[in-house]
Amino acid sequence: MNLDLDETQSLLLESVRACLAKEVPFDRVRELEREQRHDAALWKRVCEQGWSALPVGASFGGAGGSLVDAGLLVLELARRAAMVPIAEVFACARVIEDHAPAARAEALLPAIIAGDVVPVPALAEEEGRLDDVTASVAEGRLCGEKTFVDYACAATHHLVSAREDGETGLYLVDARDPGIASEALLSIGRTPVSVIRYEDAPAERLAGPESCHALVRLCRILAAVHCVGAMQQALEMTVAYARVREQFGKPIGSFQAVAHHGANMAMRVASSRLVVFEALCDLDHGAGSDARIALAKASASLAAPEVTMLAHQIHGGNGVIEENDLYFFTLRGKERSLAWGSAEECLAIAAESIDEPIEWL
Repeated sequence: MNLDLDETQSLLLESVRACLAKEVPFDRVRELEREQRHDAALWKRVCEQGWSALPVGASFGGAGGSLVDAGLLVLELARRAAMVPIAEVFACARVIEDHAPAARAEALLPAIIAGDVVPVPALAEEEGRLDDVTASVAEGRLCGEKTFVDYACAATHHLVSAREDGETGLYLVDARDPGIASEALLSIGRTPVSVIRYEDAPAERLAGPESCHALVRLCRILAAVHCVGAMQQALEMTVAYARVREQFGKPIGSFQAVAHHGANMAMRVASSRLVVFEALCDLDHGAGSDARIALAKASASLAAPEVTMLAHQIHGGNGVIEENDLYFFTLRGKERSLAWGSAEECLAIAAESIDEPIEWL
């Protein structure tokens, strides 16, 4: 896969970086963390700029971009520690476009692009399980509990996996219904996450079991993109610091041990970025297997804590204090490394297909 950006992607990223540098100062992110809320002003800006339309087909009023394009936007927002549900909304929008009835997709997707509808996935149940759905729907009413629902505080709707008459499906639920109770959790990454309890909440069936599987796959690979963004930013901050921090009259980056650490960080970032964006490209072309996506997530999940810890070692005592912006990416990278399947869980998924033949050419 050629990882060079085309002209359109380069222009998009230049625009995104310039906007985020102006709109998202890190002090504001710290304030949002303390208050445990999302960046509503930035989300409004995302929609106004048309970024929310990126992965949606032109027939639904979107930009018709690829998942790779969407991944690049998620990566840039991750590099700014932005607290907006971009990955969650992108995943929901793509699943609605691909699996929901055409009439519902035509009604929902323009509203998602405009920011009037903000859907987030609600799939995980007790202990974060994704493969054992116990939430149930009867006569259009949903009962059950979902854990680790990211950005529930920002959502207008949830896409919930539930069983009805023995079959799993994906259901659209209005997050403002009185039959829904939300309990905020403390997250290692300090982003908003909640437990949601549904008690006879009205639920509209959008699609069957294949849509639940598709939503998990998209959320998993976009979490891997977030890991890549966090460690790429940590790497760049560390290289810049090593060039100016002096010891024994020389920049510490000139010492062999520090240079080795920097090289190891760069290799881990480059390798993870490659496998993650290859998996996104495969998904775009309908060829992404569960094993391929799981391996990409495992690579990013293993690399993110390693890269950010090396960043802290090179920063020394300066990297320990929260006045240093490095902590954003250490915490976010660790959080996303665990979300939607830890490295161990993803390697277990990949191991299920280890004896299958591989077509190398």
